[in-house]
Amino acid sequence: MNMDPLTYSYEVQNIVKSSHQLDTRISETELLDYISKLAKIDVMDMYIDQYKYKDKVTSPVIYEAIAQAFKFHLERVPVLTTEKIGTFVIPPLTDLKTCSSLPSQVILNLYLAHHNHHVTGDEVRTMINHYFGMNLVGIDGLGKTRISLYSKGQWLVKDDLDLFVIHTGTMDVDVKIYCTDYFMARTGSKNIPIELQQSLASLGYSYNAQVDAYYYSNPSGLTVSNAFKGKTIDAIIELTDVLYKTI
Repeated sequence: MNMDPLTYSYEVQNIVKSSHQLDTRISETELLDYISKLAKIDVMDMYIDQYKYKDKVTSPVIYEAIAQAFKFHLERVPVLTTEKIGTFVIPPLTDLKTCSSLPSQVILNLYLAHHNHHVTGDEVRTMINHYFGMNLVGIDGLGKTRISLYSKGQWLVKDDLDLFVIHTGTMDVDVKIYCTDYFMARTGSKNIPIELQQSLASLGYSYNAQVDAYYYSNPSGLTVSNAFKGKTIDAIIELTDVLYKTI
């Protein structure tokens, strides 16, 4: 799980340098390090605000804001629901299962047109959480938990020193939890600790030999809830804070 060095476009570098009134003599290496320590949602907001006030926010702007801040591609993420958000309603689909065939750009364009292409980063995150099942604030926070997250067919959070992986299926119906290579190298064990096994079992997970991981599949066949995801994350954090602070 080697991580490539973080990099940001010159556009983002200039936006951050201007927004934070940084010394114009700052080196690119120093600037990249500075940006990498900012909250991802703040980088996203700064990028979107440039277009909100100077031009207009479009779907490519949102795609690029997320790619620059979070390092994943929203355009690859399936739409999970087509229900209304606030007062905004997109054309209804009769079968929720067909939502994955609806391009994300259709959702974004309809949403942005409804708001006259002037939206904040926070509003965009609310929309993304609703239609795509992605809590960007929560994903940002995962960077401090030593949990890698693979979801929607791509890595959303990943670091060389992470201990456990949360791996969800394309439509977030199923979840599997397993140890990272780093955890196995440092502990000499490839198994999830008994304490975590018990916590996951209380949530409905069980060991699945086919995938060699603790596994949960929503019996309803629908996307697992944000609350369930949160409980899973909390169970892992509670264990790592107690047992693995020093590795």
